[in-house]
Amino acid sequence: MRLTSSHLTQDVLRCLILLFWCEHLLKISLFLCFSGTLSMRTVTFPYQTSHSYVEIIPMMEMELGAFTLCMQVATEITGKQKSILFAYRKKDNELNVWRELNGRYAGMFSTDSFKVPDLGPLNSHLCLTWDSRTGATNLFMDGRRSLTKFLRKGHIIPAGGKVFLGQDPDDIEQMQSGFNADECLVGEVSDVNLWDSVLSDTLRGNVINWETKMCGMRTCLRLPNPDSQSFC
Repeated sequence: MRLTSSHLTQDVLRCLILLFWCEHLLKISLFLCFSGTLSMRTVTFPYQTSHSYVEIIPMMEMELGAFTLCMQVATEITGKQKSILFAYRKKDNELNVWRELNGRYAGMFSTDSFKVPDLGPLNSHLCLTWDSRTGATNLFMDGRRSLTKFLRKGHIIPAGGKVFLGQDPDDIEQMQSGFNADECLVGEVSDVNLWDSVLSDTLRGNVINWETKMCGMRTCLRLPNPDSQSFC
């Protein structure tokens, strides 16, 4: 289900909308509180942009020595196009998932990547697992596991950063300067869950849980003109 202004009814969504003008463009900030489940709802990125973003607020500090990250993704991006799916950064990138220019998929912050089937316009279930004790890292695509790579053994992902979908800020303290539009995801993301251990992806995440009834998502959209329809 795509979240558009026509779908956001009072029975499903309670949100606080702050409107203000910035550089002669309408900027809308939405703090989303869902009274129902998010499991069938989707965040849509309809086009490349340097100023729209979705920030997820985790349920606990993200100091991680292991993790399982899962999400549903659909996109029509092909060819030499880099796309950010998920980004967690403090000062540096710490837990990122992205599509590289060559169509391979990378996780963490590593030059090593996985050659797996490309994402498409139909929803794909994507998972990344990592364990600091060995560095063992796997990418799962629709339940099929990649070969194992060994990345950043002994590393601990530090707490205190921010989580974004579809974008990766170069500086989280200066987000008003914008993002790199060439790396923006064009597509849909849903069912995002993150655990602080390597486990089966059938459980609900204990760090990020897409179904949690809470104000756990922040969306900022810059629209090309005041008459444009807002969406998230």
